[in-house]
Amino acid sequence: MERRSIHPWIYAVLGVGLIAALIWGFNTQKSVRALETNVENSYNRAFSDLVEYIDNIDIKLTKAQLAHTPAQLASIANDIFSEAAEAKSCLGQLPTSQVQLDNTSKFLSQVGDYTYVLSQSLINGEEISQDEYDTLSELNDFAASLKENLINIQNEIYAGNIRLSELNERQKGNVAEADGEGILESLENVEKAFDEYPSLIYDGPFSEHIENRSPAMLENAAEISEEEALKAAQEFLGDRGRGLEASGQTENTQLPAYNFTAANGSEQISISITKKGGHVLYFLDNISVESAQLDVADATEKALDFLESRGIYDMVSSYYDMSGNIATINFAYSQDGTVCYSDLIKVRVALDNGSIVGFESNGYLMNHTERSLNTPQLSEEDAKAHIAPNLEVTCSGLALIPKDSLEEVLCYEFKGNFKGKNFIIYINADNGREEDILLLLESENGILTI
Repeated sequence: MERRSIHPWIYAVLGVGLIAALIWGFNTQKSVRALETNVENSYNRAFSDLVEYIDNIDIKLTKAQLAHTPAQLASIANDIFSEAAEAKSCLGQLPTSQVQLDNTSKFLSQVGDYTYVLSQSLINGEEISQDEYDTLSELNDFAASLKENLINIQNEIYAGNIRLSELNERQKGNVAEADGEGILESLENVEKAFDEYPSLIYDGPFSEHIENRSPAMLENAAEISEEEALKAAQEFLGDRGRGLEASGQTENTQLPAYNFTAANGSEQISISITKKGGHVLYFLDNISVESAQLDVADATEKALDFLESRGIYDMVSSYYDMSGNIATINFAYSQDGTVCYSDLIKVRVALDNGSIVGFESNGYLMNHTERSLNTPQLSEEDAKAHIAPNLEVTCSGLALIPKDSLEEVLCYEFKGNFKGKNFIIYINADNGREEDILLLLESENGILTI
């Protein structure tokens, strides 16, 4: 048989292809290494910044214990608040999903918040107690301990003994179990340092009592069965509750609940009933509303009628939002003419026929109770003297408003206009302190506050 010869140019093409593949592989490997280096550098930079912020917090906590004037402590507290926020941001940039750093994060939330609250106390003419100074000292000790542990980890990183990216590689299974143990153990030691961290009770949003509080309305309520909860859901929904079926339970919250769903044509209805007391926590009719025939006044009347038909009385509307031809209206409880803004219920009304398509009562269940309202120490006219004279007041009344700590403060609520915008100013009804200023954001889609 005649053997055909292979043309030389074929060898050339194969050679060029092989060289191109080798170059591509080399460049790919180089790019991967560069990417890995960039990721590692970003982790190291975030960790280095974290150490610096904690160092600053440690120093400023020491200064805070020496500050005795409102201006000085306010300045230091503002710095600590800012440094703590930046430290939390750095902590969030680290690959820490393999270890729980909840207490470390909690410390960073509370340390800035606590010092800020103390500074506000001084500004308002109050004195810092010895217990509060002792708490500052404790926070100082924890900051110093945290700084020391982080510096030890940083030294190990600089020495090349551990890499932060090993945590990611360990999670993906790209390294042996033992390879990521060094950095993992180091971070676990950081968290263990907070085992004796005290419970902080103070007038701020991260105070321990907020996280651990129980619903006021359910305080003495008995726990019901799932069958009883289903019956409560069906009674609340009427005809729409006929096809309800159990869809699980909500646990590990302040309001554990039984959940149910039902088909509504191509849409679905969902409803949640609290295990204690059998109250409706929320319901949602996930329906499409094609047109709007009602205005917000009509929708508010429909919502109030619905609330009263379900045994919820003395509610007054405040703010609302309209979207997708549905109005979401906020209602607060009114006790003897005083609006209690903590006792909040939201009702969704379809604007085509006024049917109720949503309900949420979290704020109402957590806070509603009959209060012992004290007589204001100031008259309305005296309180009005404490607001800016350039606000044109249009209406006023008494209101109970929640602070960040959820403590309620009796105030005079003054609504008015300034430079073409509407505002609400809350003046403490006992001492004339200006508690809050809200701007009303008004548009064709609703009224909200900031």
